[in-house]
Amino acid sequence: MIRVWCFALLLAVPVFGFASVEAKDDNGQIIRLPQPAQRVITLAPHATELVAALRPAALVAVDTASDYPASVKKLPKVADFQSLNIEAVLGVHPDLVVVWESQAVSQSVAQLIRQHIPVFVSRPQTPLDVASSLRRLGRLLGQDAVADQLARQQESRYQALRQRYRSANPVKVFLQVSEQPLLTLSRQSFLGQALADCGAITPYADAKTEAPQVSTEVVLAFAPDLILSTGPTDTLKMWRAWPQIPAVKNRHLLGLEGDQFVRPGPRLIEGMQTLCAAVDALRR
Repeated sequence: MIRVWCFALLLAVPVFGFASVEAKDDNGQIIRLPQPAQRVITLAPHATELVAALRPAALVAVDTASDYPASVKKLPKVADFQSLNIEAVLGVHPDLVVVWESQAVSQSVAQLIRQHIPVFVSRPQTPLDVASSLRRLGRLLGQDAVADQLARQQESRYQALRQRYRSANPVKVFLQVSEQPLLTLSRQSFLGQALADCGAITPYADAKTEAPQVSTEVVLAFAPDLILSTGPTDTLKMWRAWPQIPAVKNRHLLGLEGDQFVRPGPRLIEGMQTLCAAVDALRR
């Protein structure tokens, strides 16, 4: 009887000490780990911020664009927007890689999967998506309680913001994300959706692509009250050639400088609050 009890105890130890975890990524794939991830690589700045908010000590490498929080600047850089260094990734022995999947790195990501490295695809679009991402990554990192607390904060702030501007008078806004070629964002992008949540109407909101190419004629006909750029205000100087545009006439040209506007991570809600305040200032 004693032998049987001891054998059962030995079997139970791994179960309690190394509980398996699983979560669904934004591609709908179930990611299963034999235990919470201890060594995580993030290949997008927003992913770095998500993991850092949950368990910063788990980060062992990041991409070249990741620079927040400051502690990640010292980590090895194993990828950029266009390429992924497979050997460098394998060299730090990750048990989880978090990516924003793109065509540029899709083959490299597939190679990681063939090497049996779990890959979590993260593509949040709103603070609600950020909250969901926090909970799912928190599960994979063994940080459920921390993740749920952070997620609740995101959800509460987002709900309050949407409620405030739900019935507000619309403001006509054009958002520029590139000068050459001239590009904007639709509601399929997180920043395009953020403008809609702020009560702004935009000329390419319903475009089928995230970043449609812009016709200046469409913008002139739209006559925006506010023109925004995801770069410095100086990137909007081309529009001064059309003083008949209300935004130009009234000098309502504004650059959204700051990572919180272009990264769908925990700070996105802060960027949205600033964005909504800029739109609200022109509300009649």
